[in-house]
Amino acid sequence: MRLPCEVVRDLLPLFAEDMVSDESRRLIEEHLAECASCRAASEAMGAPVPDVQFRMDTAQGFVKYEKKKKRKLAVTIALITAAAVAAYFIMHIALLLGVIGFILLDGAFSQVKVDTDASHYSRYMGEEAENEYRNKWGMDESIFPDELTDDMQVLEYKMVYYNPWDAQFLSYLTVTYSQSDYEAELDRLADCGITPYKDYYGVTGFSDEEDPIAMNADDYQGFVYAIHTPEKKNTITYVELIFCNYAYDLDYKEYIPSEYLPLGFDAASDNPYEIRMRKD
Repeated sequence: MRLPCEVVRDLLPLFAEDMVSDESRRLIEEHLAECASCRAASEAMGAPVPDVQFRMDTAQGFVKYEKKKKRKLAVTIALITAAAVAAYFIMHIALLLGVIGFILLDGAFSQVKVDTDASHYSRYMGEEAENEYRNKWGMDESIFPDELTDDMQVLEYKMVYYNPWDAQFLSYLTVTYSQSDYEAELDRLADCGITPYKDYYGVTGFSDEEDPIAMNADDYQGFVYAIHTPEKKNTITYVELIFCNYAYDLDYKEYIPSEYLPLGFDAASDNPYEIRMRKD
């Protein structure tokens, strides 16, 4: 079957774009092999297209040229848009990684601060505390004495501060009072009251049935309390265990005698209470 020249000329644009069937391509190639005129038209159509075409006899080629320009423009716009979007996300990911890296680096170089000098008490406790230690996650420290006076016999004092990313505090103070001051202090602590605390962080109570004398407990931030000091007359120990996110980031057992801790207290990382609260 031999195609007429008119049909071949109509099919040449599609032939040039490889948009014809295999059978049509075979017939067109057979025709071009025999027809010099159509072959010349085909070769001309396959030549580079000028930027601007004004000849009326190449209208179809000009339409295809415009379509190619639009496709190239669309591809260029798409590539520019994709590059801009990628740059935006890369910038924000880099920023996020930088912040995370800074936090981790800051945490890695944070050190535990320990102060056992009772003369520094006002730096960490009460209304005169330095800004860094004044607001301990909103915990009420009024159970502790406002200040240490000359008539108070301080047996031991320790303040522990750690702030890798969330501030954490551990303090205890043991004071022996005169008989009258001891009774007055018991009355003051009775006014502070005892908030519910059992089952927080596994706590079941204290070794002395009379303890705690006073307790401020929070199911998220920890405890501030006062207890009788074993085998010491007219002596009270004040303790604060204040942290964040249901756990200490330090080994708190290294910094406080075990007899000052509530029975069952567990604020280590991934403690059972933390796991249960996060599931709830």
